[in-house]
Amino acid sequence: ILVVDHDADDCEHLRSLLEKSGASVMVARSVEEALELQRKSPPHVVIAEMHLGSSDGYAVIKAIREHNFEYRDFTPAIAITSFASHADKERALTAGFNAYVPKSIEPACIVDAITRVLRDSTDLAA
Repeated sequence: ILVVDHDADDCEHLRSLLEKSGASVMVARSVEEALELQRKSPPHVVIAEMHLGSSDGYAVIKAIREHNFEYRDFTPAIAITSFASHADKERALTAGFNAYVPKSIEPACIVDAITRVLRDSTDLAA
């Protein structure tokens, strides 16, 4: 799993939560770092914060979808944000994210979202 968030504490919180659930986790703090990790070791899922300091999660999903197209691949992606609203959720899903989770993440919510996007991507490939 690739976690993309500019906040170091949030990255470590998500890393810890996911590793306790048995996942292998890579962390990127910028769009550029996320793309570098995506190319070196494509993740099964990307979890991206929508507000990344000088950039945003929309730049992450755009770059990942371009990479997926180039390599005929598909990486499920989950948007997370502290500024959760219905409009933000619709915008994230329209931009190419497969799920949207408010940042006050309950462990079960993020694990459920990961399970759901992985199952859905497997169903699409079949």
